[in-house]
Amino acid sequence: MSSPAPRRPAGRWLTYGIAAVLLVAVAAHVSGTREELANLQRISIEVLLLTGVLQFGSQIFLNGSLLLPIQACVTGLGFWELYLVRTGGLAVGSLVPVAGGLAVRLAYLRTLGLTYLDFAWATLFSNVLALGAAAMLAAGATAALWMMAGRPPWPLLVVLGGVLLLSIGALGVLEILPWLARHPRFHEWGWLSGLNQPRSARRMAGPVFALSLVRHLLNFVTFGVLWQALAGGGVGVLTGGIVYALTSPVRIVNITPGNLGINEWVVALVGNILAFDLTTGFLVALVFRGVGIVAQGVGALVASAYLAYNRPP
Repeated sequence: MSSPAPRRPAGRWLTYGIAAVLLVAVAAHVSGTREELANLQRISIEVLLLTGVLQFGSQIFLNGSLLLPIQACVTGLGFWELYLVRTGGLAVGSLVPVAGGLAVRLAYLRTLGLTYLDFAWATLFSNVLALGAAAMLAAGATAALWMMAGRPPWPLLVVLGGVLLLSIGALGVLEILPWLARHPRFHEWGWLSGLNQPRSARRMAGPVFALSLVRHLLNFVTFGVLWQALAGGGVGVLTGGIVYALTSPVRIVNITPGNLGINEWVVALVGNILAFDLTTGFLVALVFRGVGIVAQGVGALVASAYLAYNRPP
């Protein structure tokens, strides 16, 4: 089956326009709150180093959670090799949302024998379990906040309910797809009938879920540390981390290049439910993005050095 058609130029420019409008709105708001903007000085070198290490670890666990389902479909793909492929996909995906990053990864992985349908299944499998891990983390953290500080605002509980329903629905879809693929009634749908779930999928679900959960925990702490540094006062890592856990579903699919603007506004609005000002949410999201990019780049350097050193003679 051929790869999906690239995004049309008109649609691509629309996503660029949406990102530009959202970022201009962020800049306009932040420029009018210079006192909060000065809070960037609270982020010390120690905080940046700590969050950088956490984000590097997050990238490692994310890579592992993607590697397992791909290796179930194709052999010969190494850990650091996939890391470099992912880095290239992220770079292109920042310019061409959704299709760009997937196309880069698929173009390389197909040289190893991975089909489009296998790649689609592996990506879906990893993302759905990651969504479930994020929902579980969000529920646990919100319950802890409830016990420590009383009932959270009801809009926050509504957001949590939405995240839980989304994860349950995604898990249900993942369960029903193999049945649909085997059902004779759907054999005329070539893309569905060819979507074969490996027999090892159920055994693999536990390790992939665990890797995704650790990745989310590292991001949770990163977000919490940044929020505590920027907001100051009695804000704890738990409160800031909850904002990450509740907004993590937004990061699964890029709508704008790198989801620029969308991530920042969603983080700011969810943080506002917890009585944080919008500016703090914008700054945390932007710094989190920057630290993540640096950590991804450091990992790419490590991967390049490893592959160069272990290149066959």
